[in-house]
Amino acid sequence: MAHRMSREAKVIAAMQKLGPATIDELVTAVYDDVSPKLYPVAARSLSAHLDKLIADKRALALDGHWRLAG
Repeated sequence: MAHRMSREAKVIAAMQKLGPATIDELVTAVYDDVSPKLYPVAARSLSAHLDKLIADKRALALDGHWRLAG
């Protein structure tokens, strides 16, 4: 659970830094601690984080770009 919350914090920090960003841009920023070979798997994990943030009304998706809400 702590790891998941830590990763979610990295997702939010990356979205604050990058502004509207694609999955590929976010994967590079959020998963800077994993091998680029694992980015396809990381993208699936990131999608789950983004889905949760959208459900929590903390993020928005538009035209393949994600950003923080408000």
